[in-house]
Amino acid sequence: MGGKIVVGTDFRAEADRSIDRALKLAEEWNAEVVLVHALDPADVDPPSKGELDRRMRAVLPDGDFKVSFRYPVERVDCAIASIAKEEDAHLIVLGVARFNSMKDFMLGTAVDYVIRHSTVPVLVVKNRPTRPYDGIACATDFYPPSRKALEKAAELFPKADFQLIHAYHVPFEGWQKAEYVRKEVEKAERKVFDEFLQEIDPETRKRVTTHLVYGSPGSALRKDIRESEAELLVLGTHGESALRHATIGSTANELLRSLPVDTLVVTNRE
Repeated sequence: MGGKIVVGTDFRAEADRSIDRALKLAEEWNAEVVLVHALDPADVDPPSKGELDRRMRAVLPDGDFKVSFRYPVERVDCAIASIAKEEDAHLIVLGVARFNSMKDFMLGTAVDYVIRHSTVPVLVVKNRPTRPYDGIACATDFYPPSRKALEKAAELFPKADFQLIHAYHVPFEGWQKAEYVRKEVEKAERKVFDEFLQEIDPETRKRVTTHLVYGSPGSALRKDIRESEAELLVLGTHGESALRHATIGSTANELLRSLPVDTLVVTNRE
């Protein structure tokens, strides 16, 4: 595949997971990693380039990797988005503030900004990269952005198997409790699911297992990830504004915060 992967670091230990995952992906794709450390514009006495290079090398594991360093004087989220554009990157890899609490994800700030201002897929790394992404869960609402997200993930991870998940419910369920109503809704949803699959590339379709689940998107994804032991969750967004506009609905922000799995966000913006 080649190309470049942009990943940021602030030299804290928490950033190691995203760096390690980016390096593993670079090995798989024969890609170059562009490691970014943004300098505070308000810092009147920034470290020298030699000192910054030393710190950068210190966060890298042993190995022969293709890595370049960038030190923009800019806010970190702006720097990552702009460098990804300059480098024509295939992927942006971001970490989390701390791993101990899902509430510590930098959602609404750096991650949210990068997703909203970049056409490049963004991988949010939450776990140590112990193995490749062989099992991937992908949410769909049958709209084009979720199809694009699946196809992009299939392109990035050509050996992975996919669990394609759609959650449904009975409209006005409080007034329509009869079992036949639920079966009719399920039948209609399955028909749309089958039509959606026919629009996917045939080679990708061979790697997809469909899961039609009754309930909310959040509960469906949690159940599937727990049972399938998926290493990666894929979400598609319109990309026009904040994550609340994600194609799977207003739960996207909450899913990114709460699910203990690495998450790839693919925007529908060119």
